[in-house]
Amino acid sequence: MDIVRTRPRPAIGAMVLRIVGVVALLAGLAWLLPGLFAHRAANEPTIARDGLVVETVMRGALERSVTAAGVFVPDRVHVVASLADGIALGTPIREGTRVEADTVLVRLANPDLAVAVVDAQAQLAAARAEVRSARAEADAARLDEDAALRSARAENDGAEVEYSADRDLSRQGLIGDLQTRSAQIKAAEDRDLVTIARDKIVSGGADAAAKIAVSQARVDQLTAELAARRAQLATLVVRAGASGTVQSIAIDPGQRVSSGTEIARIADDRDLKAVLQIAESDVRGVAPGQLVRIVASDAGQTLGRVTRLAPAAQNGTVAVDVALDRIPPGARADQNVDGTVIIRRAANVLSLARPANANDGSRVAVYRLDRDATHAYRTEVTLGYGSDDRVRILSGLNAGDRVIVSDTSALDAPTLRITQ
Repeated sequence: MDIVRTRPRPAIGAMVLRIVGVVALLAGLAWLLPGLFAHRAANEPTIARDGLVVETVMRGALERSVTAAGVFVPDRVHVVASLADGIALGTPIREGTRVEADTVLVRLANPDLAVAVVDAQAQLAAARAEVRSARAEADAARLDEDAALRSARAENDGAEVEYSADRDLSRQGLIGDLQTRSAQIKAAEDRDLVTIARDKIVSGGADAAAKIAVSQARVDQLTAELAARRAQLATLVVRAGASGTVQSIAIDPGQRVSSGTEIARIADDRDLKAVLQIAESDVRGVAPGQLVRIVASDAGQTLGRVTRLAPAAQNGTVAVDVALDRIPPGARADQNVDGTVIIRRAANVLSLARPANANDGSRVAVYRLDRDATHAYRTEVTLGYGSDDRVRILSGLNAGDRVIVSDTSALDAPTLRITQ
């Protein structure tokens, strides 16, 4: 037979003890939790908002660029050098003066050149007199030879007449053959004398022409020498030789100048280029053909293209030549400029003002602010390429996030508390 057992009710005192225990536990937790949060807040580094540089992550176009200082430089510089020895007279033209090709820069003095010109003139006059003398002698010789030829012809004509008469008389038997033979020999001799006289005229003319040619060659030689001396004397007046602005004058009044000495440099300020001095660490990626923005004080802004990179660095920088699309109004040689070389451009990417000590292609830790800007949370961010002032964000942040970009390397906490 089944036995029904009744479960005894718990005592009222035990229930009261349980309730009291639960209440005590809840009271203890209520007392401990604020302490824990207060302890955590006490361990958070605190930083003032005024000492921070905060930037916002943006989505849009990003240029990878390099900015460097430089100067406008003439693309063509004309170097003026002395073509003769001399002493500078007076004060040379001043630097910065605008000149044309025929502008006189300085005058030189060289007495030796003046004497050489006078001597060359005297020698030329003597040579011309020799030519005239040779021609006169040739004319006189020709007259003598013509007279000799005419005399030989006359003798020959008389001998021919005499021989013809003797031959007729001999045929008639009036004279002997011996007389006729003598007349024949005389006529033949006179004919030979005529031929000789004619040949002497030909040879005498050739000899006279040769003498005249020699004298004339001497005249031509001295004429060329005189022209060279005069041209050399003219080079004592040193002219610019090209239009532009005088960049430098290398001589002083009274200075002795040797042939080949640099006198001045003339810059064509209508054909300027920009030369940027880019740091060795930034020149990687710069290449000919890249677009460059040039800004010059008092001359506005213009665009250009990279044309050449220096093969070697000097003093930690590499010289980069930039051909300008146009010359800004008021631009002049040696004017300071700032240039930005556009290495790469991407559209619709996340970017942020470059955090302190952040390099392209690295992974860095930054502090992202919460909505109320009361706390900042340490966040790992992967960077891509960038420019001098902005860098691409590959992961770790979203558009609109506000990030501390000033130097926080001294802080190593997951959370920062921001005070106003």
